[in-house]
Amino acid sequence: MALGSNGLVIRRVKKIKKGGHHGGAWKIALADFALAMMAFFLVLWLLSVASPEELASIEGYFHDPMGPSTAGFSANPIDLGGSPAKSAEKKLDLQLPEPGSTDVSSRDLRAGNGPDSAESNSINDMLQKEMGRMNILLSKQQNLRIEITPLGVRITLLDNPDKPMFERGSARMMPDIENTLLSMSPIFNKVTNPIVITGHTDSSKFSGSGRLDNWDLSALRANAARRILEEGGVEDKRIAQVIGLSDTIPYNRFETDSAENRRISITLLTDAAYKKLLDQNRRNFGSSVQQSDLKISPETVF
Repeated sequence: MALGSNGLVIRRVKKIKKGGHHGGAWKIALADFALAMMAFFLVLWLLSVASPEELASIEGYFHDPMGPSTAGFSANPIDLGGSPAKSAEKKLDLQLPEPGSTDVSSRDLRAGNGPDSAESNSINDMLQKEMGRMNILLSKQQNLRIEITPLGVRITLLDNPDKPMFERGSARMMPDIENTLLSMSPIFNKVTNPIVITGHTDSSKFSGSGRLDNWDLSALRANAARRILEEGGVEDKRIAQVIGLSDTIPYNRFETDSAENRRISITLLTDAAYKKLLDQNRRNFGSSVQQSDLKISPETVF
């Protein structure tokens, strides 16, 4: 066919398939490998920081992922702030190490005022030594715990169904726990650290006489512990706070209605923790730095 004619011209293009190291498949493989390694190291990290209860819960989860684990804990492998199987709408995220939780690095820890501080260790050693002399041993007092926290040294008295600390639905102390607090008062006088007392209840709904509830009960019991300590010789000016926390901070997060959640905690604050507490209270509850210019009258509010 002569050039310039109106005939059909077919152009054949030879396609060369590119591959090997010139393609992009290796990028996908590398991304998959990086993701797998990240998941692997995440599992290693979780295993290193998990408590024995959480490890048992993880093991039970793989035995029975769809229901309660065979380990006896929640079907959720890791508890991130309360057991979803029970009422957990009200939880205060205080930096208090509890069973079933993991320690989170806080500003106090980074500043050196954490569980490893020399002041907290010194107070802890003194308490252990003095309680040993007075025969208040942990082996005999199964409901007594001494722990080092970022705030200082915390002494926790857990309730025991066989030997309760208080009368049911009341802030009236039983003689045993009253004698224990009276015996501990001279030990607290060995140091001058300020004291914070907190009262706790379990998640069981309580409605006593005078329309009292768990909030009232926890506050009344914390205040009852304060009175006993002062009766034993602790000066009232050393009491920095007395708080009722109801069931918001369960000691046993897997069983929020457990008896050990009914407890009294007494914390001997470090100097730095006390100064921080004072500054925080002054900012939150003290007089305002600048008076608001708003003219608020009862008529505008109501």
